[in-house]
Amino acid sequence: MKVISIQHKTSSKAVPTIDCFVDSGYLQGPGGSLPDVDTDFQSDRRQEVKEYIEQRYNHDGKQRVFSAGTFTTLKLKAVLKDVARVHRVPVNIVNYITAIFEDDKMTWTDLFLLAATNKKVHSFIMEYPKVIEDIRTLMGQPRSSSIHASALLVTPDTKDGKDMECFDFTPIKKVDGMLVSELDGYSLDEQGLLKNDCLGIKELSKLQAVINICNDKYQAGLTFQNIVQSNLADPKVYSLLQKGYTQNVFQFSSKGMTKFLVSMKPDKIEDLIAANALFRPATLDSGSSDRYVDCKLGDADPVYLWGTYNAMKNTYGVLCYQEQLAQIAREVGGFSLGEGVKLVKLISKKKVDKILALRDKFMAGANQNGCPKEDAEAIWHMFEVAGGYLFNKSHATAYAVTAYAGAYLKANYPTAFYTIALQWADDDEIPTLMSEMELCSNAKIVPPDINVSDNTFYTDYQTNEIFWSLSRIKMLGVKATEWIVNERQARGHFTSIENFIDRVFRYKLKKYQYWDDPDDMDEIKRCPVNARHVRNLILAGCFDKIENAQSVVERYAILEKAANLLGFEITEKDIPSDLRDKHYFWSQQQIAVSGIGAIDYKRIYDNSEAKTKIKGKAAWALLKNILDPDYDGKRVAICASIVDIEEKKFKDKKTGENRIFCKILLQQNNDLTEMIIWNDEWATARAEFTKGGNLSQAKNKMLICSAQVKYSDFTGNNNLQLYKSSIVSVL
Repeated sequence: MKVISIQHKTSSKAVPTIDCFVDSGYLQGPGGSLPDVDTDFQSDRRQEVKEYIEQRYNHDGKQRVFSAGTFTTLKLKAVLKDVARVHRVPVNIVNYITAIFEDDKMTWTDLFLLAATNKKVHSFIMEYPKVIEDIRTLMGQPRSSSIHASALLVTPDTKDGKDMECFDFTPIKKVDGMLVSELDGYSLDEQGLLKNDCLGIKELSKLQAVINICNDKYQAGLTFQNIVQSNLADPKVYSLLQKGYTQNVFQFSSKGMTKFLVSMKPDKIEDLIAANALFRPATLDSGSSDRYVDCKLGDADPVYLWGTYNAMKNTYGVLCYQEQLAQIAREVGGFSLGEGVKLVKLISKKKVDKILALRDKFMAGANQNGCPKEDAEAIWHMFEVAGGYLFNKSHATAYAVTAYAGAYLKANYPTAFYTIALQWADDDEIPTLMSEMELCSNAKIVPPDINVSDNTFYTDYQTNEIFWSLSRIKMLGVKATEWIVNERQARGHFTSIENFIDRVFRYKLKKYQYWDDPDDMDEIKRCPVNARHVRNLILAGCFDKIENAQSVVERYAILEKAANLLGFEITEKDIPSDLRDKHYFWSQQQIAVSGIGAIDYKRIYDNSEAKTKIKGKAAWALLKNILDPDYDGKRVAICASIVDIEEKKFKDKKTGENRIFCKILLQQNNDLTEMIIWNDEWATARAEFTKGGNLSQAKNKMLICSAQVKYSDFTGNNNLQLYKSSIVSVL
């Protein structure tokens, strides 16, 4: 985009804005060096941006655009190994000494401080003094150079009336056809060159993909721009975030941030901006985050020091942003905005002597403006405490607006949103996405269908069904899935398992001896699908519809047909005869090969020996029902899969002794719930979980137990806890 004209307009009325204006605070001069220009683009279009910048500024044969170089420097471990090699010190001795160094950022002086307390290091220094002397001048020197991942620099077109190129400003080298500076980014800052970080982030690519689907399927007429330039006040968006449905929302999907948003109950964009700035280790430790939440919810009254109301009225008297500090320094201390920005930089970098010099100026200015001395000192103390961790509001705003756009699409077009989320998700993220999808949308994931499923998740937007991806089935790679999809597109739907095998294996004339029977290279080139792929497709449920299977146990008959056509028999080891009529066995097989499936946990519970022991002591409950506040305090009977199990230590507040408790993540299909087993109960129940060996072997097994539902202040939701007389059985 090129700005071709600017119009200056004035208004007699106040024009509301949601961000502050810092005038010339971030320009060269009083504010110091130029800032980086950090701009995020879609990850799949960053190369286009780079090409545009080069095309736009490299005109008339002049070269003005180049990439920033970077350097790796010699740190203590590396330089010690390099120098010791020159002096022929045995490698095993050097490796032993460097393993003692816990912090690779140690200085030469730190090495001697360590030698004062460590005999091995002291002995090494005394035995190889020449090595120690030689590393002194080498530490911190550049070791290797590379190209910055995103930084592009554009030099001025002219200087002092003369045409200039990038070579006139800084040394340039060529690496793999790219122009790269000999100096690093920090040195280029000192030269006064503007660094543009053109970052490619996948979140923007995902949002654009969702928008494209919405416009194609729902004729929504959406653009990212019109979402973020709306009033940013859709109540459905804030309701979604208040309930903790934050999966795949930019910056808000972590457990800690989700919990923070639930406690904050955001209802305007300013809350989302503040959340980005406040959910950081230093602000959490300082109590700023809690003060913001308490004041927002009306549990406490905001406190404003003299002259700080204008800057802090939107954050309930909590100092959140660097811009607020600069504004207060101007309005209370009489600083210019440039000096305010300089103060922010000095405090963040802990330049004590320069900070003290500005303190006197601030106190004098505050006194001149009529600020009481006590308030002026309190404000300056607030600066020193908070200045080191304050976040830039423009960054927080950009993050919050992007998060709002994602939450807007999630609240209004959930099927399209979850389709893209699943396509981009890692394997360990999918269960959480599936669980949330059932709770907050009408979209649903269904097992794969050989005539519908594709290389990636395919969605029927009429029914809101998202069909499981063929590529998510174990062992089916890109070539195999493409072969199957191409055959279906070229010759129509498959009509049966026999029809599928005849068409897919039409180039293969051999008969298999067993599922794992290997192919020769010519056969693989002609047809990448093999017998193991067919087995996993059947177990995943791909042929249920075309074979008219009414129950999962009927998949055995489909397997028999496939084995017969491919030339071998199914062995007892492959499918045990005593499990062939067990529905949960086939559901477990489906989950194992594809990651999706529905187990009837109630039926397993009804057929278990534990049911008779639990009867009359606890009532059957589903994991999704446990989240209901009405269940708090009830004793329930549960049957679920163990997804994760972990022992943890804690210190007993009464006795001060170290205790052990167990945290288990339970799953019923798409529903997840946490179970806590405290020290006394865990001492009794541990043997049941470790009867097959160590604790990790309990993963993926079935747990049937009686437990009590209790509200957790830590998670903000109900969880399960064992009690003394709980019945526990691990299958």
